[in-house]
Amino acid sequence: MKEKDRTLLLAADELARTVNALAIISFVNKNNDIALETPVIWVRDIQPEILRDHTMVTLVDYCSNHIIDAVVQYKILTKTQSGTVVAVFPYALLIYDIEDTNDQFNIEQYAEIADIDALHAVLSLAIEISREGREGRAVGTAFIMGDIEELKRWSHQGVLNPYEGHSESVRDVRIKENWESVKEFAQLDGVFILDKNGIIAASGRYLDADGRDVKLQSGLGGRHLATAAITKVAPAIGVTVSESGGIVRVFVGGNAVAQIRNDVRLSL
Repeated sequence: MKEKDRTLLLAADELARTVNALAIISFVNKNNDIALETPVIWVRDIQPEILRDHTMVTLVDYCSNHIIDAVVQYKILTKTQSGTVVAVFPYALLIYDIEDTNDQFNIEQYAEIADIDALHAVLSLAIEISREGREGRAVGTAFIMGDIEELKRWSHQGVLNPYEGHSESVRDVRIKENWESVKEFAQLDGVFILDKNGIIAASGRYLDADGRDVKLQSGLGGRHLATAAITKVAPAIGVTVSESGGIVRVFVGGNAVAQIRNDVRLSL
């Protein structure tokens, strides 16, 4: 570890203890040899360098964008809704209030559509798929959660449903032991549909909702359009994993309400 990184982490640890922070989110190189009192969340695959010839305002904006993306993931993966964290960059320390990301994405506001624990599980699983893919290749898929009868009405089975006839215990997305089979079936065409409690009803499902009135950013494919469309006509929340780029997006009411970048990866 560079001496500068060590100094920054020690300073962050002292600051975190002063403000009673939950954790340090570090954008400097990982090293397990340094002993800190505050838990450290290491951000992998992105090491921001100093932006030379830029103003302090530009630097703070640059750091803020990265810490927002990291904190959104931290909230999903740890189910933390409040408190502060200290972010460590190669050239700055920032104190960040976790609740400030509620304007970006707040899971709690969708409690009427889906069980919050189940939604946490789906998002965590989607993040894993976006990072790992399957057998060395990127995988794109989608999860649609909501009123299962409505979801069935707006979709049809494209391939044999591998979940047909199985007990809820092996279809419950909240049970992490079930994730391996989900990752395997994510390679099928179509999407997963789940009830409000996170019980998978089917995979390989094709969505039938009309997407002509849905407006998405350019470059997004048919899976995103279909996911947005079904959340517009049915009480549902959709989570997509992009095969190109691995970005996880959340759709409600026909709109993308959150985007989780694949290049900001937390190592918990």
